[in-house]
Amino acid sequence: MGPWEIREWRGQGSYGTVYRAVRRGNPDASGVALKLAAYPQDERFAREAALLCRLRHPSVPRLFDQGEWRNAAGRVYPYLVMEWVEGVSLYDWAAHYGPTSRQALRVLAQVAGALAQTGAVGAVHRDVKGDNILVQGAEVHAFLMDYGAGYYSGAERLTPPLFPPATPRYRSPEAWSFAQRAGLDAKHPYEAQPADDVFALGVSAYRLVTDAYPPSTEPWDEASRVWRPDGGGPRAPRELNPRVDPLLNALILRMLSPVPEHRGTARELTEALEQASRQAGPEADQRLFAEALHAPTAWPSEVLAMVPGFDRPDFQMPNARESRERPVQAKGSWWMTLALGLLLALGVGWALQAGSSRGEPSHADPEGQDGGSVAAGDTALMASPASAAVPSGREGITLEMPHKPFPGQERPDGTGRCPRKTQIAINNGCWVKLDIPREACEDGYMHKGGCYMPAFRQATAPTSHPAEPR
Repeated sequence: MGPWEIREWRGQGSYGTVYRAVRRGNPDASGVALKLAAYPQDERFAREAALLCRLRHPSVPRLFDQGEWRNAAGRVYPYLVMEWVEGVSLYDWAAHYGPTSRQALRVLAQVAGALAQTGAVGAVHRDVKGDNILVQGAEVHAFLMDYGAGYYSGAERLTPPLFPPATPRYRSPEAWSFAQRAGLDAKHPYEAQPADDVFALGVSAYRLVTDAYPPSTEPWDEASRVWRPDGGGPRAPRELNPRVDPLLNALILRMLSPVPEHRGTARELTEALEQASRQAGPEADQRLFAEALHAPTAWPSEVLAMVPGFDRPDFQMPNARESRERPVQAKGSWWMTLALGLLLALGVGWALQAGSSRGEPSHADPEGQDGGSVAAGDTALMASPASAAVPSGREGITLEMPHKPFPGQERPDGTGRCPRKTQIAINNGCWVKLDIPREACEDGYMHKGGCYMPAFRQATAPTSHPAEPR
């Protein structure tokens, strides 16, 4: 693909597929993340590239290259080449590493610093959430991922009213107030501000230290009354988890202020978080949770938390994305229409396919994996995933057999046999051979002249109530 040689598929998001690649002719070089658009001539990629070109921050992946790939049918798909970031999503980091308040302060300071730099170039991220924050556990270094939903001053608007891209659970109270005033017939969408990103970071921080979300900001939810100017805000994190350091507790509540002006700027919060990490007492060095949190589920936690009664998303791999119809607006009560429309357009659409951090019509993320990633989803795809959807070669890209199994792929037993007779053991994974010629192996992997698809274990439906993440 241009000067880049694809080495392995790593996952899919709503608007793109991520591959690990190396520069052609330099096979020993460090890998990069190549994100290929799912839709021909997708304008989001040009906007994301323009935004990333403006950013220089140690917690924002660097953009190395951009280009276009033409498939056999002549359709042109843009792609981006970015720094490869290997890590785990914020909430998985908390579950696996058992961080302290001091470590949480440092991670949040790094993300706030990325937001400060984003604001300094006149831009907003618009999809800050746990699944779009990757943490490298040993170094405790955080990256803010997936700027595909971002916007910068002067960029062309690609989203129709009412809301720009975002994940509903992280949406600010002022955004919902705009929705109440404007209604579904709004001529102009809500314009996200840096304060919206700060609020979303506050939601992420609250979930990080309590393993629970603050009350919903959605107006039809009775719990949202706490976000009114006189509502008092959410319960303090220390009330839910006494191990939260007082300084961290205060800063999280500040980020979650119902009044945008009271949250402070991302720059101010960066300085406050860094100062708190230095000044906090010994209490800040105890683990936030005495015991390990829940193990990762087969599906990202954000979706499970967002949709009541949600058990397991089903998905199909669409073949002709460019002809896929957009959802038609349903009729009914005003708030129900708005709620359903937002869930379908901004949340459930990403749940169609999972792949772990940072978000709609062609690939998918639960609450964007956090309830519905709304962009291309490079976070979930570069993260160390708990599960993976069936990889796709995408319209004529034939991939070579990977050297190790995908997460969730069937494995052979000690004798080298796979669970089913139709499966073949290759490179410690179980595969199914397709009886098709090489040129037709668009969705498979080539091995010794044959086309194969990975065999995945049947996912187990979650047993806990999706509205109550544990």
